Amino acid sequence: MISLLVSFSALSQVQISGVIYDAANKEPLPGAMISIHELNLAKVTDIDGRFLFENIRLATYHLHVSYMGYKAQTMVKTLGQGEDHIKIYLEPTTLELSEIVVESNHYKTGPKEQTLPMEILDAEFLAKNRKGTFVNSLEDIPGVSAINTGVGISKPVIRGMSFNRVIVNDKGVKQEGQQWGTDHGLEIDMFEPGRVEIIKGPGSLMYGSDGLGGVINIFPPAIPHDKEIEGGVQGIYKSNNHLIGTSAMVQGEKNDWVYRGRFSTQDFGDYRVPADQFTYNGYSLPIYDERLKNTAGKERNFTLMSGVKKNWGYSTLTVSNFHQKAGLFAGAVGIPRSYQLEPDGSSRNIDIPYQKTNHFKVSSNSNVLLGGHWLEMDWGYQRNQREEHSDPTAHGREEGPDGTLEHGLDLQTLSVNTRYFWRSSESHTRIIGLQGQYQWHDWDGFAFLLPAFTSSSVGLFAYEEYSWARRFTATGGLRLDYATRDITGYSESDGTDFFQYNEDLNRDYFNVSGALGLSFYPNDLLNMKLNLGSSFRVPTPNELAINGLHHGTFRYELGNSDLTSERGLQVDFSLSYQKKNFSLVVTPFASYFDGFIYLAATTQFSSDLNPFLPAESGQIYQYRQNDAVFAGTEVAMEYHMLDELHWRAAYEYVYNYNLDTKLPLPFTPPGSLYTELEYGIELKSSWLKDIHFGTNAKWVFDQNRVDRNENTTPGYWLLGANVGMGLAMGKKNTAQLAFSAQNLLDKEYYNHLSRYRLLNLPEQGRNFVISLHIPLAIQ
Repeated sequence: MISLLVSFSALSQVQISGVIYDAANKEPLPGAMISIHELNLAKVTDIDGRFLFENIRLATYHLHVSYMGYKAQTMVKTLGQGEDHIKIYLEPTTLELSEIVVESNHYKTGPKEQTLPMEILDAEFLAKNRKGTFVNSLEDIPGVSAINTGVGISKPVIRGMSFNRVIVNDKGVKQEGQQWGTDHGLEIDMFEPGRVEIIKGPGSLMYGSDGLGGVINIFPPAIPHDKEIEGGVQGIYKSNNHLIGTSAMVQGEKNDWVYRGRFSTQDFGDYRVPADQFTYNGYSLPIYDERLKNTAGKERNFTLMSGVKKNWGYSTLTVSNFHQKAGLFAGAVGIPRSYQLEPDGSSRNIDIPYQKTNHFKVSSNSNVLLGGHWLEMDWGYQRNQREEHSDPTAHGREEGPDGTLEHGLDLQTLSVNTRYFWRSSESHTRIIGLQGQYQWHDWDGFAFLLPAFTSSSVGLFAYEEYSWARRFTATGGLRLDYATRDITGYSESDGTDFFQYNEDLNRDYFNVSGALGLSFYPNDLLNMKLNLGSSFRVPTPNELAINGLHHGTFRYELGNSDLTSERGLQVDFSLSYQKKNFSLVVTPFASYFDGFIYLAATTQFSSDLNPFLPAESGQIYQYRQNDAVFAGTEVAMEYHMLDELHWRAAYEYVYNYNLDTKLPLPFTPPGSLYTELEYGIELKSSWLKDIHFGTNAKWVFDQNRVDRNENTTPGYWLLGANVGMGLAMGKKNTAQLAFSAQNLLDKEYYNHLSRYRLLNLPEQGRNFVISLHIPLAIQ
């Protein structure tokens, strides 16, 4: 039970106190967490299950209660109205996902009220599944895949959609980092996220143009309260490429001032594959010592945050920088040649070709109480500087002023997201939002690829949520968007030959979109959801005007200035059943797209088009627009036996079809089935708090449904294992030590979404991972 005792003061402030109980035996629960979402405040109950919040202003708040082994609960409370005592019972459960409160910045309701499928991942899940990159840590979630370049560069795929069809919001700010490129990764420190929300389905209404496929919201770790200082050190080692990663973090609160700092590093060598040769264009080429030459890399990342938390809300400022230098397999740029593949005596040096990326970001996040309602504001500035280095003489070019710099892409972005949350009653919520973005881009290097441009967009949306009869929630919204593209023309001449890469281009776009949703929860076990939405995407500058040989993708990429906005009609259904020890979620979906934009092969070769390129410079791929359909489903099942034994399984399948070419669309992930079995127990030892161990397997099916000039990929299955334990460090801290094995049988297999699939290069071989997290908490 939670008892809310409201004490009024001259300043219209109250205190909230209460007790949290176990619903089964009516005993108090010490150590339970209760938080006020709007104020980003949290308390832990004392030995008698009690908590106390002081100096809280009168308003409507969302209170969230969670405790390990119990179903999390969400409640809405308008202070100064209604009962002084509210009874809430936490129901026991053995399901991990039930311990997580489902809520993003935009939807301040519980999991049943959501009308789009959503996955919530906490810090424990992310640490347990940590792989080469942040995106790779999400691959075992049904409906989520990754496009990889080696082991250090990856970008997310949701339900077969990627690039500019998936939005990644980091601390409320949309990540902008040349995400249109197949070989362009997501610049996120994999140690930084504290919670991740994955929205699967059309997110254009709330998040803007690029949300057709889905949205990934990344949230930082929660700030400690009660004047605590906490942090810790994390370390990770991977045997396959001898990766050594470290991250140190400290955060705390003092006199309403909050702060956080993190510094992370990664250094890794060439990675090993279970093969000694590969085949390209009918030629058999060697892989010496089963290591892919020049796939080493390094990262240096930092995050600094400071701000205030008051009874009117909070405001924080975060400055971060992601820096990565990663080698590309010696045969991955241009045409592979045997002499490039010979060992150079070091598995950790980085030679050309390589990528160097620096992503600098400033984010301001505020939540302010205005007249009993809430105003959220997220402001951001980003500068993404990307360099692709290669040998100019190998491409028939002369060295430029920067030597080996082939492509230098410099993108700067200003963005603002403002949302006003208005609640007329506990059953009715309205959100009014305004989003704006302005970008400017410049380029450098000895070869042209993407022109200079400026880009702007502004969107206005209204969202309504209404609940009734304690069984239904209906949602609906409308959005208006306006966007511009201003692209600068560029030509090249040497006195003999002349080539116009692109002309000046000015375009503007206007779009209207909307969505309707219904969630029905007849009892505590069953939940059914239906969401209907129209979505859109404005053509990006690269789709309109790119014109150049992109060795990183083995092709000449050509834009299309006639492209119009991509529009979609999408339907999502979700059925979930959850008992104390069993959970089943089925989420089928279907979409129709009018004018789907994609990159397609032509019958031309770039040497016929561009006189400044050598004869072997590759086939032209041009952006086209056709009608298309998508459909598929995800199924997730979880079952606990004897409380300690946990089994989980997840299945996913995506189908798409180009209605004009009568072919599938490129880069479609194959169907897959993932399952894991884990046994974990808590111990009463003075030094060993708990231990768990398990095994997992993943079956990936054949991908024979491919676009023209795209390779089919045979299926495979992989076996993994893990063991972890909690080690006591004093009365308050518990260190986590984990061992895992990936691709335990050292299978040779091919990833259909890997850029190295074009070279018939197998994926990473057997990999043993050791990770250690030593926490720090000081009262």
